[in-house]
Amino acid sequence: MTRAALTAVLLAGLALSAGPARAAPEDAVPACAAPQAPEFAGGKGFRLWVTRQGTMTWNNPLRPLSPEALQVLQVVIRNKLATAYGPDLSGLRRGPSPAALEAQNGAPIRWSEALEGLPAALRILSEDDGQVLAELAFKACGDPPKVAMPKPAPVARGTAKGRAAAKKDVKADPKVEAASADGAAADPSAEAPKAASKPAPRAPKPRRERAPDAPARTPGGLMLPQGAIP
Repeated sequence: MTRAALTAVLLAGLALSAGPARAAPEDAVPACAAPQAPEFAGGKGFRLWVTRQGTMTWNNPLRPLSPEALQVLQVVIRNKLATAYGPDLSGLRRGPSPAALEAQNGAPIRWSEALEGLPAALRILSEDDGQVLAELAFKACGDPPKVAMPKPAPVARGTAKGRAAAKKDVKADPKVEAASADGAAADPSAEAPKAASKPAPRAPKPRRERAPDAPARTPGGLMLPQGAIP
């Protein structure tokens, strides 16, 4: 057998032994083009979208000399931001919003530019014993819902901050400003106080002259002129 024939036989044997080509692994989530995000769903209609991926260095108080690296996923659930974190992506714990998680652990989250290496199923574990609470399977790439902005906490009106805010609101209200301007224009007393008016002096009453004495009457009713009787 020639050398060329021997080479052809060896190549044919290798092709038969290799068998069919292996398919791509099925446990990897395909990359989603922005602004779309991977959607995961579980039982009872529960759904979430993974929008960011990052890491956090957590200092365990039980082992202060051995900091731990946590994998953090930012997710959108019912129009609210939340997190899922853990040592790796095979088992994650439920977490609060990213800002609350950073404040809780006293460390920042370093976000990656893209989502990479997400498993086809996310397992959410309990904090106590690590039991599987939910298992969410990848469905498709989709648009995540808009995140509702949290309302600011109300400020007590009795505090100095509350009084300043109330005063600012009154000044910013155009209706209040217009009413103040109209009241000032309609009321002239708001511009200058009226001078106190004094009562005018009364004119003196004319003196009445005393009427002359009437002539004396006699017992018979006759009137005698004055001086008739010395």
